[in-house]
Amino acid sequence: MYSGTQIRITACLIVKNEQAFLDGCLASLDERVDEIVVVDTGSTDDSLGIATRHGAWLIETPWRNDFAAARNIGVDAASSEWILYIDADERLEVPSREVMREGLWEADVFAARVFFRTHLHSTLGREYRLFRNDPRLRFKGSMHETIRPDLDVLQQDIGARVVDNPSRLIHLGYEGDLTHKHLRNLPLLRRALEQNPDRLYYWNDLAKTLYELGQVEEAIDVSARGLERGKGRDDEGSREMLALLAFTNAGIRLGRNEDVLPLIDWGLSLRPGNWSLQFLRAKALVGLENYQEALASLDLLTAQDAAAICDPMMAHDIRIFGSYAHDLAGVILLRMGRRQDAAEAFSRAAAAEPTNPSYRVKALALGGQG
Repeated sequence: MYSGTQIRITACLIVKNEQAFLDGCLASLDERVDEIVVVDTGSTDDSLGIATRHGAWLIETPWRNDFAAARNIGVDAASSEWILYIDADERLEVPSREVMREGLWEADVFAARVFFRTHLHSTLGREYRLFRNDPRLRFKGSMHETIRPDLDVLQQDIGARVVDNPSRLIHLGYEGDLTHKHLRNLPLLRRALEQNPDRLYYWNDLAKTLYELGQVEEAIDVSARGLERGKGRDDEGSREMLALLAFTNAGIRLGRNEDVLPLIDWGLSLRPGNWSLQFLRAKALVGLENYQEALASLDLLTAQDAAAICDPMMAHDIRIFGSYAHDLAGVILLRMGRRQDAAEAFSRAAAAEPTNPSYRVKALALGGQG
């Protein structure tokens, strides 16, 4: 049996033209992992040079529109007992190599969930990013590839265990203009959905991608079809995904001033802890001029400790628990004629997000403090 210090970990990446991110990613792995395998699918920038300077094992292969296939090339080449899969636009945060290996030496542990921050303003989630280098564990899915199908089989067949690991991965790639990523992903998502129409995550991500590309009508249609596809499913994963699809569909339609409150409430009945849906509910209630109930939803949000929230299915914008909630409360209170209370709400929004000057301006305009 291995002790924590004896366990070897290989970090596996797939890369194409990632020179803007790659150096920082590989630097974050220094003294944390024992080997780095970089699968390059056609870089024309300095990605190969950066990987070489960090001592990575380079594998060059053509891109075949299949993320799982590219991931598995790297895993097949790894020599360590454990795999960390990470992307170039992510950073590993862990105090030490010993902490990273906590609990991995148990013989029946085959995977570990690490903390994951999707974007700079998101709450933490959990992702299956550490797993045993076992030929029975490989990625599935040409898009949004995952080891979960193989892991589920091992859990059922041999009682494989999953543990939670204190390591964190911080994702930086959702900042700025993402049009190029959406255009790249769109045909891959369409194909993945054709191949696996029962995977509700594909319906949701395709709807979001279409919306970001300005194809609003199709985004609404796709999310509605996803909801229909999931009807009748009662397992926990399906309920969470249906709540997520409800959030996507309702959020788009709310922007067109449609009454989406019944859909939001249905989503919350499936997943009461979906805080993004709760914030959307407050916005829908404002549109219906149900101000007291909207304030009650916002009070529920501001009572949460955003730093302690860890949702495995959805990253919530931390501002819905702070500045966004207080700002919307200010709008509501102003509509109710409660100017002083509105000023105080805008002041709380300014305190929660001091880098946004609009909240301070609103507070001062009502005689409050910025």
